[in-house]
Amino acid sequence: MILDRFHSLRQPLGALLLLFLAAPALPACSARSLYELPPPPPEKERKTISLIPGEEARQAERDYLQARSAVIQLNAYLRSKRFEESLGLMSQETQAMLEFLSPSPKAKQPALATLIEGKINVRGQLRDVDPAAMLLASDLTQIKDSVDGKEEQETQRRKELFALQPDGSIRKIVMIKEGGQWVLHKTNLDQLEEK
Repeated sequence: MILDRFHSLRQPLGALLLLFLAAPALPACSARSLYELPPPPPEKERKTISLIPGEEARQAERDYLQARSAVIQLNAYLRSKRFEESLGLMSQETQAMLEFLSPSPKAKQPALATLIEGKINVRGQLRDVDPAAMLLASDLTQIKDSVDGKEEQETQRRKELFALQPDGSIRKIVMIKEGGQWVLHKTNLDQLEEK
């Protein structure tokens, strides 16, 4: 009977002894390895790669069509004077530019005031502008994904569209993905068109 009791105690004691002997080795298991993985690239530089053949080209086409659709929708909002809705299709930086150019900087929504009044303040002088022509282009009947001779700087979150104008000029329209949707990203007035 004493041997049975000793035998039943021996197993738990052996397990406890093994735990005490192995405990000092545990930190060594979690120590840094000889090989370290590099940190991931910044969010803007990350690229999603598909293993499905041709998927990247199809995604680029879908992005172009979605960005083009957003440009057409924004143009429709601006032309029909639905300015509050049009702000939803503009990036934060574009809205900040409109606030900066606002003829009514003390207004509750200076960016909206710029669109409603159809005026911008350039170096202290008020200029009449057509918001759709100023932000997009006068004519959006021909929008292309790329144009020969025009360099593009596109990413998965940035799309450049080109509006061919009747006079032969080309207006570049930059769209970015912000909050899951394509929005206009214009931060300067390189080609200002007046009313």
